[in-house]
This record gives sequence, structure tokens and C-alpha cells, in this order.
Amino acid sequence: MTFYERLRLICKEKGTTVTNMLSKLGIATGSTGNWKRGSLPNGDILIKIADYLNTSVDYILLGEYRSDITNDEKKLVELYRITPERAKYKVICDMERIVQEEIQKFSAE
Repeated sequence: MTFYERLRLICKEKGTTVTNMLSKLGIATGSTGNWKRGSLPNGDILIKIADYLNTSVDYILLGEYRSDITNDEKKLVELYRITPERAKYKVICDMERIVQEEIQKFSAE
């Protein structure tokens, strides 16, 4: 899948079009012709597009997320994101407490 095809698909999933998104971002729509022929936008434009679509540049370019985050770390982020807002502070405080306790246990050994 080309960059432009993937971009169109992501826009469709987000309920917009490439042209509409670019207009909202203040980016000229004339370059889409080049994108259709295989060229890529510059880094600044890619970042603006990814931010607007709430995705990553990696995903727009490659169709996959690249990250050094482990599966356990991803699980923690997923759990945090579904935590009700009123409980997020407690989750952070509890996690800090647990980490400190574990560090103290480890250094006491």
C-alpha cells in the first residue's frame, strides 16, 4: 500500500477526507498529486498530519507502529487510558509507591 492509499484509508476511518484534513491544517492540497505518484511530504507536514489524525508517522508511512515499548508497557498504557479520570491520579500514586517499595526491597538484599 502506498503512502497516499494509507493516508486516504486513515482519513476515511477518522470520518474525513485527505482534502478536508489538509484544508483544516492549512496545507496546500496541490501536493496530493505528487503523493498519488509515490512522493512523500516533508517531515513537518507528516508530523502535522499524524497529530491531526491521532496516529504516528510510522503508521502513516509503514502501516505499522514501531516502538521500543514492551508488551507489558503497552498493557500499562492501555489500562491507564481506560481508567476513569477521577482515578488516574490514584493509579500514578499507587504505582510510584509500589516502585519505591520494590526498589527498597531490592537494595536491602
